[in-house]
Amino acid sequence: MEEMAAITSNLDLTNLPVDNPIDTNTLPLLTPNVHQIDNNTVSQHELQLSDFEVNWEARLTNTQLDQLVNDGWIIIDEVFENKALLALQAESGFIDYREAQLTAGVRISKIRGDKIRWITKDFFAGFYYLKSINELASVLNRALFAGIRHSEAHYACYPVGFGYQWHSDNPANRDERVISAVFYLNDEWTATDGGALEVIDNHGKSHNVMPVANRLVIFDSDLQHQVQIAHRQRYSIATWMRRDGLIPFVETAN
Repeated sequence: MEEMAAITSNLDLTNLPVDNPIDTNTLPLLTPNVHQIDNNTVSQHELQLSDFEVNWEARLTNTQLDQLVNDGWIIIDEVFENKALLALQAESGFIDYREAQLTAGVRISKIRGDKIRWITKDFFAGFYYLKSINELASVLNRALFAGIRHSEAHYACYPVGFGYQWHSDNPANRDERVISAVFYLNDEWTATDGGALEVIDNHGKSHNVMPVANRLVIFDSDLQHQVQIAHRQRYSIATWMRRDGLIPFVETAN
């Protein structure tokens, strides 16, 4: 049997230097709240790729794969061990975010109110996250012949009072994004906090998904979805598994 090509991540550096990058030379303590440091706090010196390992073949049951094909979306909870989750939460809090734009490069906050930062090799925990996503993509390729060739992701922060109106992750006449996924970083999130991901499945039925920590939502990139208005600051990692070749993304200063 011919071996499948390895899936890579879009990690090319942008033309904008990362401000205070979190890497092997800049090692903040990995805790979601810097005011709650104790002897059990994990540091990046201790973080390893193995902390982000997930047995995706075991986590994705046949029932879930069927649901992904038939309904277009699934949820996986408790994805990572606590050390990996803490690392991602901490890194999301240290980033200098940029204003997100629409596909045409326009910033319209009433349509899209999040701030983002693309994950590159400068982002320590994010890099490990994408490595794990590539393993997930390999499983999807084997099980569903998805044709995924690479992945990309960015951290996203929605300030209070903002969301993202209805859209598809593949704009008109484009189909390079195969599977979308969103990983959530928010502890103790409740329905009163708003910010739910609302997804329209393949049958036209609407579903609201709370953005609770350590939850991964996986869905067909063609599905319509929106982020409802957040009533507290909301953090996530938006992720795409794509069928096209690597195209370096470019960030611009605000």
